[in-house]
Amino acid sequence: MQKVKKKIPEKLMKGIPLTIRPGHTIRLKATTEPLTVHTGLSLFYAMAETLKIPKVLDNHVRVKQRDSGYPESEHILALAANAFVGGDFLDDLEALREDDAIKMAIGRKEIPDPTTAGDFCRRFKLGHILQINKAFAEIGHEVYKQRKEVSYLTIDVDAKVHEVYGKKKQGAAKAYNGVYSLQPMYAFADETDELLHVEVRSGNTHPGAKAVSYLRRLAKKIPTLVERIYLRSDSAFYNREVVEFCEEKGWEFSITADQTAALLRAINALAPDAWRQDTEDAERAYGEFTYNPVKWKKAYRYLVRREREKEKHGQKGLFDKYSYYVVVTNKEGEVKPLMKAHASRGRCEKRIGQFTNEFLSHLPLGEFMANWVYLLCAQLAYNLSLWIRDLVLPKSYRKKHIKRIRRTIGLIASKVVSGGRQISLRISLLHHWWRDFVQAWEKIPMLNPG
Repeated sequence: MQKVKKKIPEKLMKGIPLTIRPGHTIRLKATTEPLTVHTGLSLFYAMAETLKIPKVLDNHVRVKQRDSGYPESEHILALAANAFVGGDFLDDLEALREDDAIKMAIGRKEIPDPTTAGDFCRRFKLGHILQINKAFAEIGHEVYKQRKEVSYLTIDVDAKVHEVYGKKKQGAAKAYNGVYSLQPMYAFADETDELLHVEVRSGNTHPGAKAVSYLRRLAKKIPTLVERIYLRSDSAFYNREVVEFCEEKGWEFSITADQTAALLRAINALAPDAWRQDTEDAERAYGEFTYNPVKWKKAYRYLVRREREKEKHGQKGLFDKYSYYVVVTNKEGEVKPLMKAHASRGRCEKRIGQFTNEFLSHLPLGEFMANWVYLLCAQLAYNLSLWIRDLVLPKSYRKKHIKRIRRTIGLIASKVVSGGRQISLRISLLHHWWRDFVQAWEKIPMLNPG
């Protein structure tokens, strides 16, 4: 790549003064040296190459009609890279396109421009979405060769109302809360934080609609090295078909139950000695019973947490009133620990918030399928960030917020130097986390994919 040849204005040669505070003035000068703040993309692209992501994407995804131009993998990785460095819109790709230093570092002569990237997303039909998901499944299998210690996954499924703007945005509609939106359905792995599967749906879709079809597609994403699955969900997935599917697959499950009149009668029929008082909270007690919902083929184990309602206006009624939290499950064990484990699915909402805030602030395209593709590219960026965190960064990063990774090894400054047929990346030892960056740099080639 040719060096940038630009004449530096005289005022920037001398330096333009700016007073930061009394007694502290600095001068702004310019250089034509190849500098970048997107240094972390060198790790991002190297990790993708080591995990064979470009090859897998190009083997599965066939959306282009001609072989000219960028291959499918370059489009997908560019959109993922944009999300990795915090780009919120397609136009933010321009910041990467104009960064000659990082393009030199990652071995790309060019990066797709926003218009080309948008046109690429608009070419997708449902069959192409299935192709990307098939590629993601293969990539996941590759990653879990590095995660041999993970043989059990807890999967949390939940929907998220994602507000959108523009009345002509395809598929957008008012959700249950009145927000004009699309409504992705997410499936996160609790042990690893990974986003295993996500599908975009219309804003007015019921969260539990076609739940079994969703789970069947999710099942294809589960790495073959994972031996046991535990599915957790709120009441959106409370139905006979979901429970039967879990049993068919040999999955454990716990699902929040709808408190129908018949179910409440079964709870109220429990004998006083069937309740176990919570030793940490005198207002709570736990019980369990076997119950066969209407039209279900058999009875299942139901867990219930009873909580005494607080007195209103300081006046105690003649009878205690209780609220209930009920879960259907096929797991064995004591009631309280199982209820606590099920309640931990609340972490899924935090992960959705982290994903949408850091990688998917907007669904910017007008077409439904195009936004789905854009979302899948953000999914790849999110998961690649986690794989960098878990597989090559120090263990201290494992429980850190994903934004921390961007701040410490993603958006750091460096100088790119080329000469003697070699390209070098120079980072500052004044950067507090330079050792972490170096560790990741050295460990990526040591990964042993397949």
